[in-house]
Amino acid sequence: MSYGRSLKDWYYQRQWFMRYPQRDGSSSSIDDHYAEDQSSRSMSLASDHLQAARRVDTNRSLKRGEYYLRRPTNKVRLRRIPEGGRRVFVNLPLPKTERTAQGHPKRHYVSNRIRTSKYTLLSFVPKNLFYQFSRLANVYFLGMAILQMLPYFGINSPVLTMLPICSVLFISAVKDAFEDYQRHVLDNKFNTQSSYTLAGYHNVNYAAKTRSWFGKHEPSVVPEELQGKFHHSYSQDVRVGDFLLLRNGDKVPSDCVLLASSDETGVCYVETKDLDGETNLKPRQSVIDTMHIQSGQECLDLHFYVESEAPHPNLYQFEGTLVLLGKPTEDEEAHLAPRASTSNWEEKKKTPITIDNMLLRGHIIRNTRWIIANVVFTGTDTKIMLNSGETPTKRSEIEKELNEEIFVAFICLFLLCLLCAVGNGLTIAAQRRTLAAQTFDDVSGSPAWNGFLTFWASLIIFQNIIPISLYVSIEFVKTMQAFFIYNDLDMFDEESGAFCIPRSWNLSDDLGQVQYIFSDKTGTLTRNVMEFRKCTIGGKVYGDNGFSPESEGARGARLRQERETAETNGDFGQEKVRDPEAEEQQFLAQRKAIFEEYKTLIHSQFDPKYSSLDIDKLTFADPEVFKDLNGDSDEKTGIMTIDEREPLTISQVPPKNRQQQAVKEFFTAISLCHTAVVERIDKHGNVIDDSLADDLEDGTTKPEPDIISHEKGHGSFLKSGSKTSTVSDSLASSNPSMTDGDSSSRPTPVSSSATKRSRFRQVLHNQKLRITNRSSKLSLRRSDRRGSRGTEFDAVPGQKARKVDTTVEEQLAYKSESPDESALVTAVKDVGFTFLKRKGNILTIDILGHLYDYELLNVIEFNSTRKRMSVIVRRPEPWNDIIVYCKGADNVMIERLRPGQENDVSELSKDIEGFSNEGLRTLVFAYKSMPDEEYDVWSEKLHKASTATENRADEIDSVNEEIEKGFTLLGATAIEDELQHQVPECIEALRNSGINVWVLTGDKVETAINIGYASNLLGKDSKLWILRGNPESAEVLSDFEDMIAKMDREREEVETEIDKNSQRRSIKPLPEYAFVVDGLALKHLLETEESQARLLQVVLVCKSVVCCRVSPLQKALVVELVRRGQGAVTLAVGDGANDVSMIQAANIGVGISGQEGAQASMSADYAIAQFRFLKKLLVVQGHWSYDRISEMILNFFYKNVVWVFGALWFQIFSGFSANIFYDYSFLQLYNLIFTVAPTCVIGCTDQDITKNYLFRYPDTYEIGIRKKLYTKRRFWFFFLEGIYQSCVIYFAFHLLYFDGALPLQNGLASSYLELSCAVAITIITVANLEPGFNTRYWTWWQFFCIGLEIVLMVIWVLAYSSFPTSMQDIGFIVFGNPNFWLTAVLSIIVAMAPRYIITYYHSWIRPNKITMVRQIEKSEKHRR
Repeated sequence: MSYGRSLKDWYYQRQWFMRYPQRDGSSSSIDDHYAEDQSSRSMSLASDHLQAARRVDTNRSLKRGEYYLRRPTNKVRLRRIPEGGRRVFVNLPLPKTERTAQGHPKRHYVSNRIRTSKYTLLSFVPKNLFYQFSRLANVYFLGMAILQMLPYFGINSPVLTMLPICSVLFISAVKDAFEDYQRHVLDNKFNTQSSYTLAGYHNVNYAAKTRSWFGKHEPSVVPEELQGKFHHSYSQDVRVGDFLLLRNGDKVPSDCVLLASSDETGVCYVETKDLDGETNLKPRQSVIDTMHIQSGQECLDLHFYVESEAPHPNLYQFEGTLVLLGKPTEDEEAHLAPRASTSNWEEKKKTPITIDNMLLRGHIIRNTRWIIANVVFTGTDTKIMLNSGETPTKRSEIEKELNEEIFVAFICLFLLCLLCAVGNGLTIAAQRRTLAAQTFDDVSGSPAWNGFLTFWASLIIFQNIIPISLYVSIEFVKTMQAFFIYNDLDMFDEESGAFCIPRSWNLSDDLGQVQYIFSDKTGTLTRNVMEFRKCTIGGKVYGDNGFSPESEGARGARLRQERETAETNGDFGQEKVRDPEAEEQQFLAQRKAIFEEYKTLIHSQFDPKYSSLDIDKLTFADPEVFKDLNGDSDEKTGIMTIDEREPLTISQVPPKNRQQQAVKEFFTAISLCHTAVVERIDKHGNVIDDSLADDLEDGTTKPEPDIISHEKGHGSFLKSGSKTSTVSDSLASSNPSMTDGDSSSRPTPVSSSATKRSRFRQVLHNQKLRITNRSSKLSLRRSDRRGSRGTEFDAVPGQKARKVDTTVEEQLAYKSESPDESALVTAVKDVGFTFLKRKGNILTIDILGHLYDYELLNVIEFNSTRKRMSVIVRRPEPWNDIIVYCKGADNVMIERLRPGQENDVSELSKDIEGFSNEGLRTLVFAYKSMPDEEYDVWSEKLHKASTATENRADEIDSVNEEIEKGFTLLGATAIEDELQHQVPECIEALRNSGINVWVLTGDKVETAINIGYASNLLGKDSKLWILRGNPESAEVLSDFEDMIAKMDREREEVETEIDKNSQRRSIKPLPEYAFVVDGLALKHLLETEESQARLLQVVLVCKSVVCCRVSPLQKALVVELVRRGQGAVTLAVGDGANDVSMIQAANIGVGISGQEGAQASMSADYAIAQFRFLKKLLVVQGHWSYDRISEMILNFFYKNVVWVFGALWFQIFSGFSANIFYDYSFLQLYNLIFTVAPTCVIGCTDQDITKNYLFRYPDTYEIGIRKKLYTKRRFWFFFLEGIYQSCVIYFAFHLLYFDGALPLQNGLASSYLELSCAVAITIITVANLEPGFNTRYWTWWQFFCIGLEIVLMVIWVLAYSSFPTSMQDIGFIVFGNPNFWLTAVLSIIVAMAPRYIITYYHSWIRPNKITMVRQIEKSEKHRR
């Protein structure tokens, strides 16, 4: 052999050892195991073969150890993956296309460390300053500070010059730092969550980490005894491709593929409330080809890669493929490196991965002892992070108007400076024309140049007209308003323990100006807690017997019918007198009689082991069900006819038994067609882990993988892959019987620093590290208790105890993804069709006392597009056939029925229409039998579609469409979703407040109308205008124009009648219009700008609008139409993910933290627990916030105007010289200290009307809708008042001090210093008294702050006058002169007299609505 060939052998072997020293050496650079399935790779394939020919021969021995390399003969073909997708390789070499020239992975994955904070310790100062100076006002104030520090202007106090701007920046920086610190704390909490990763596993998706010692690079190593064990690590250290071990109660740290679980069938249950707010447990299924693994060692023996789509935020969709590759044979393994195999990989199987195989970051493991998963997405690529996008930036209406007022202030500032500049130039020019000026003039420069300099000097003396502290004060006030809203106990929900949470603090004033409310119905107006009420089977309605109370929809339908009857009979406006107590007693007596008969029949039919007989818990009890189940047959089986080997359809059953079989098959379909999870409840109401019961039955257990742990209280050890820390007992978090509960015993991650093996073993020996196999320990207890799986999880942690039903032998509860499913499965359980458990693909149900095991073959899940769900099951012996059960919306299901059922469909449609009129939600059930051959063909098509790399979802839907047709009708269910507590009262109060309430829902027109009547959305006097949809746009628009014409004619007729009968007292009032439109019609109305304008024209004259069958996008478009078209403040309220777009489109978004999820509340500006809290939030807190912020801003501008114009009057008498009138300390501290507190107290605590009277007179809210409190008129009134008061105060002291008119005690003449000090003291006093005068709700805070500001001012003047400053002795001179005190008192009285007179006029002579309510409140308090 040539020397060159030996050198090549040595080189390749050296490269292999340097890169892959650990067990998984299969990612060596010498791989030719892949080929891409695309023609563009043909050249690379040829190149790969040439490189393979140059590698060492198969039989060539390498000097270092007995390691052999083998040249592969075949390649695993890599399919094209979608753009943005990824391949994650596990225990496999990276293909050449995935590596750089240096052999490192090309793809770089984001870290799992989450960072939501804006700043770091180093970046805080520059970034925060950048953000703050993005406000033009701060740039202006900084420019003014720089201008004042120029030597020309003679400001010799740089401290006072920079104090205001530095104070504002400092306060804002402290606020931002506090907020960001909270984000850092939250980030650290998430980043340090516990997880377990596999030791000894080499993740080829990342470059190998090495440690450098004086230039020498050594790869990190792991001792042999630790390989294949799971060790504790932090969430932030998890990487793509890592193996994870999680246990019951652990949070999933990243998006990963579920490989195996403690359940033998690979099922894992997760809680998803952190993602969507739902607390119901959801099953996740392990990948079939990996569900056998139960140890870390088996993980190291797996060889596969995962093809995944690009990251996206859809929580309910995932498309991927797990490609399992073959391992070397035993003969080949004997000749290969013990830590790697580069043998010829062969593709064994491709398994599709869907969302059901995925664990997402934020999931919590429940009812499962342990799971093993492999990470696919980390950090910002996970779905929860992709869904946590920022809420659109919203600005309040007053904030938008404030910019206009600031602009006005800038104009005034410019005019004042221009006036001084022109006046100074003219004065100098006039003086220079005199003979004395020509002799003694010491002013240099032309008059124009002096005027130019005066302009800039005037900016200094008039700078306070732009309030520097206004923005900080507004932020402080709105923060306090948010604090008060959060702590309002009237909006605290005791059931959920939730407060009203303001998420956008800057919108509190908009809460008092809302004109339109857009509300979802289900879960927002209703509880989203479903109760089974009725069903129709074979044309017969069950449950319509008076056992259940009148539904909200039925009550609305009754009210609607009574109104129509009254109009027909001419009894308009009269109400039927009802006796609620007598009706209640009659209902209870009827309910009890029905229940007694129901109870007797259920005992005669079967032993109700699981069926509740608590009358207060039952929502459905109809004796007719058991009468029909008895029929004419003695057979008590649950499925069709037991004596027939071949299955019979319902139509083939003899007529006398047809209803019996229809009822059985209908309830059987309900008990099987769902995804609910069974929970067993013990006698204390605690939830028992169902896996424990399974173990006790079969005595089997699946051991937990080995975990690295040590004796509690001992030290640490080092391990590559994570950070240095101590390691505690790994069982502390989940097995309380094995720990003392000390939180300090929670394991912490091992070190990521590499170390030598001898040092590592020494640390292990010193710290008494041991390898604990929990399953071996638990096996020691089997003599005491048979079956060990899940013994530490008898009661599932983190779940509340349920109420115990003492009428059942064994209490079962159901948790599902939808409350509809739970209600249906619970209802059929109570009539004898009990779903007992789901073990793998076996569904066990108890039908009238008989147990049956159904084999679940497929589940075709429900989504908003399909609007249906199907399950394919194999019935047990003696049938052993395949049945497809399907449930869905009536319009979807009816078109999928086989022909020949027209009469049944007609009867069903009538019953469904009756259910809808009562406000009940309906589902249609159907079934069909399927031959095995047909199923096999369909299953093969489904498998191909499931492994498609492109358009997988469309292909799967197409395959599902093939099987979901030709059904036989079974019947329909009717479920009630009751209104939330006090919803009718809340809506009535909102409507009385002048707010238009709209409902945007996906329900049918009739259902929505009836709920509208029940919830007071539609009044008895409401005139309904209904526009239904049509596929043809022209027809919809034509019907719409006809409706508009009729509406106009009716309004004209009523107005004409009012004019003719204006002298009569009793005339028919103008009706309230209510517009009802369905989604199809709305779609056509939103297509063009012309139709949108016409729609806006109609809806604005309607008091209520109901949009039915609308999509989430249509909800957002409707909100946007009204918000932009009307320019009104809109509020959208919803509880589900489908309401997020509507919530973000409105001025204010309110999310209800209900049953559907947390996405709405997380995306909203305010989160509440009940719809009824809107009444307090808007009518009280909203009105107060709007009033407070309006008064605060107006008072803020007032106090700046009165201060600035006082300096202007001095300029008139000083030749417009731009000399600083006030002492510089007053100039800088006026806004910052001397006058800020009283205005802020108004913004925080003032109340024009107290809570009870706002509720009693809700129409006072209309002042905010009409924007009467913060207007241009009121702004100019405060502005002119400030000018007037400054004029009065200045000229009062001008006459006293100017030109030495008042001699001082030392005999010298007074100067302008005494004048400026006296004017400043008096103006500061008035500027503090004025907010006090404008306060309507005096508290000790206002007394304290006004007194404090005046005292601080006096103390400052005296203290500042005690030092050698520009004001030395001036304060003592002014305060020691009695003429000052007399002039100050008189000037204050004269200055504030107009305010007092105007307030008296508006209070007693021409009061507005607010004033009248205040007088009523005051009068009633005096009476008490």
